[in-house]
Amino acid sequence: MERVLDSYLDQKADFHRYLVGRLGESGAAALARSTGLLEVTARALLDGEFLSWEVVSACLAAAGVDSAEVGQARRRWAAVEHAMWDERGDALRAAFEQNGHAKPARLVEAHQREVPWRRLTARVPVTFRPWVEPTFGTGRRLPDPAAAKDIRDFYALLRELRVWAGSPRQSEIEKRSWGALPDATISAMLQKDRWRTPSDRDLVRVGYFAAACGLPRTEVTRWVEAYERVRHVPPPDDLAMARAEAAELRSKVAAAQAEADKLRKRLIAQTEQAPEDAPAKPDPEEASGARGPWSLRRRRTVAAVAVLVFAAGAGTGAVLGRSGSSAEAPVCFAGTLRLVGSTAFERTAITLRRGYEDLCPDARVSVEAIGSNEGVRVLTRDNAGTAVAMHDGHLRPDSDEIRQRGFRGFPVALVGFAIIVNKDTNVTGLTVQQLKSIYARDSGPTNWRQLPGGANVPIRLVSRTEGSGTRGIFEERLLDEPEPDLSSGDCRRKDEIRASYRIIRCERSSQGQVLDTVNSVPGTIGYAELHVAGDTRRYPNVRVLTLDGRRAGGPPAMGSYPFVAPEVFYTAGLPPNGSPAAAFLTFLAGDDARRILQRAGSSVCVGADAQVVPRCQVT
Repeated sequence: MERVLDSYLDQKADFHRYLVGRLGESGAAALARSTGLLEVTARALLDGEFLSWEVVSACLAAAGVDSAEVGQARRRWAAVEHAMWDERGDALRAAFEQNGHAKPARLVEAHQREVPWRRLTARVPVTFRPWVEPTFGTGRRLPDPAAAKDIRDFYALLRELRVWAGSPRQSEIEKRSWGALPDATISAMLQKDRWRTPSDRDLVRVGYFAAACGLPRTEVTRWVEAYERVRHVPPPDDLAMARAEAAELRSKVAAAQAEADKLRKRLIAQTEQAPEDAPAKPDPEEASGARGPWSLRRRRTVAAVAVLVFAAGAGTGAVLGRSGSSAEAPVCFAGTLRLVGSTAFERTAITLRRGYEDLCPDARVSVEAIGSNEGVRVLTRDNAGTAVAMHDGHLRPDSDEIRQRGFRGFPVALVGFAIIVNKDTNVTGLTVQQLKSIYARDSGPTNWRQLPGGANVPIRLVSRTEGSGTRGIFEERLLDEPEPDLSSGDCRRKDEIRASYRIIRCERSSQGQVLDTVNSVPGTIGYAELHVAGDTRRYPNVRVLTLDGRRAGGPPAMGSYPFVAPEVFYTAGLPPNGSPAAAFLTFLAGDDARRILQRAGSSVCVGADAQVVPRCQVT
């Protein structure tokens, strides 16, 4: 062991002498001014701390070292990094073997002093592979997060940070963060002109992102503090941008109406000039087979009212779509739309976003999974045209949102939910009555051995927090009553002040956290969206249960499986004509959206005949 340690220390000391010789007389202050790094970072490098290649190369460039010499420095740096892994990687491997299902980022945090952040590994077994050498642009300087005046400025600087790091691919950043930043999350963070409701989760993600770009702890702290400072500061020009987009849309609508008036006048003139004995010309709309939004839908049943509302709201928004019949072409907008709300529908919403942006290149759709009720709270009359709330199930008809604020709902797809357990429970299915007894407030089983085939493991309930749409569906469709009281913070044991409560029950704020907990804590039971819960690679210890012998798989609309609800998109009143919300909701009623939803494994709520299927209607 001593020989390996000496080898690593010798290589590190030799690299430090080499580096100081190449940096010349440059002091820490001069390097900081030239590179944009903190002086404490430059001083740490000169004092012999082993930092990332991004930091080392930035200082070499500032000192005017030529490309050939930089290549030699890279080889020396990589040798030190590999030697460090040879010495300290065993501790991380052992940690993975002890708990192979823990998130890699958490293990890295526990071994941060022994193993640097920048490691490319497979989850199990842990292996070392050096990064592909990044290519940096000329005039490279680290952006200063303190320059951000609002949240939009900050995300623009975050994109500049990625460029400073050599523009690594999103998949590479995901690996550098040990899976803490999935590709889809990185994509959302780097969206152009991004603005979303701030959250503590984003605070943590900013730290992972900065570290994945090669910044040491002191620099990461600077970025996290900058986000904390501006995360509640909205861009001041949001309203001005919205007004400008509205003015542009009004201009396009006016131009389209003027063109339609011209065509109408020409048609009237041609009709008047026709011979009296000529057969009457059919109505142009009837001849083309086109169906305006009101021509047939006025005769639909009440089940199609939601479609009618948003078809009317879209109005002349179709002038921004592609050429072709209005029944086939997507209704496009130029601008940004926010889809906020349900975490259970996040996966499908991202699929819809990608499909829509492929059809409408000038449109940008952000998906913000913050919970159903939180999404509804985002809606106001001012953002009726630019924000849509994703809600698990219908709002109550007598709710303030429907009765007083005039919210309008559009059922999009049926969502199948699953009852999930940790596999160590030995349970493969429950009856609805057994499920009710487990969640009963006053009496019921507290150990899985009290149920047929169950193991000798305490029952631990993992629930969503109050206000979750999924929790509301679970209580309404399966329990017929609220869940029992909260009794635990860590999901493993009762809190001291709640020791007298009947059963262990904890709460988590997202379905991802519920799945992580059920996957890692023995004896746990919870609920989540079916497709995500069935991801056996990500959640190998999670089992999806049958209910009354009925499997949760397959299109929910085709069976009697009880844990199913429509995903309903809400706006604060009718979205304005031509607005992003109106255009997107009209798209959802069309064939393109139906195909996208079906490919994603979802059962659509609105059929080709504009009818809302029974299980999607208000009950």
